[in-house]
Amino acid sequence: MTPYDVITARIVSQLEAGTAPWRRPWGGRFRFPRNLISGKEYRGINTFVLSMLGYSSPYWLTYKQAQALGGHVRKGEKAAPVVFWSTIEHPDEETGKAERVPFMRYYSAFNVAQCDELPAEIVAAADSVPPRPFAPIEACERVVADMPNRPSIRHGFDRAAYAWGRDEVLMPDRPQFDKPEGYYATLFHELGHSTGHASRLARKGIAESVAAFGSDTYGREELVAEMTSAFLCGHTGIEPATIENAAAYVAGWLKVIRQDARLVVTAAAQAQRATDYILGRTWNESAADNTGADGAEGGAR
Repeated sequence: MTPYDVITARIVSQLEAGTAPWRRPWGGRFRFPRNLISGKEYRGINTFVLSMLGYSSPYWLTYKQAQALGGHVRKGEKAAPVVFWSTIEHPDEETGKAERVPFMRYYSAFNVAQCDELPAEIVAAADSVPPRPFAPIEACERVVADMPNRPSIRHGFDRAAYAWGRDEVLMPDRPQFDKPEGYYATLFHELGHSTGHASRLARKGIAESVAAFGSDTYGREELVAEMTSAFLCGHTGIEPATIENAAAYVAGWLKVIRQDARLVVTAAAQAQRATDYILGRTWNESAADNTGADGAEGGAR
């Protein structure tokens, strides 16, 4: 039995026995967007516009404010419009008296996650939530660093996602996660999605699944990504800490697409290809690994 088979069997057995509810492995709470310098909350439509952009930090500032702090907005980052009402004096044609007429203006703002070299003490002082310490896991870091044709990975968001059109993985900041294992399991899941891109394995349905949340196609792609994560967790030796949550995630999508646990085996075949791609293995190397106990995966077990 290969390492892939062992992990697939464990997930299937947990599905058959019943799983605990899936839990998001990173923390966080909603905090109203506000200006980093003044500390004032944005109001009205600005609350919705800025919150919908998905950054984990609630703090925003202008281009000039970032420069004044000694930092800068990263090249290529897009600003968000912040609107406000102002007034001008306009003479009344009948009375000749000046009246104040309201009109809407806007300026551009950037999240602190879009900036570099901002003074850490200022950002930390504005945020009352102390960051959790994060201990990188070397084996996991190596997998990410060595992935061929890896998509760009961006942190600072309040969710984890793979942006297919831009070929980017979006992640919460590392200290947001309860445990390092949860961070890497989540990152492996999103890298699993990225293997379906046309520049990699060109997995059938990857583009369609992005536009059809909750559909069978979307659910099947989620199974592939989560199985890929489970395989990579096994490869790096963190699988015991993540397998229960992985099974719960798989169970949720099986329920949505109304299929039984046998679908996991089908998804596992595509996930094996995705895992091999991330690990930079050819099919021959993968087959050799599966025949003996001396392979990298066997060693991790």
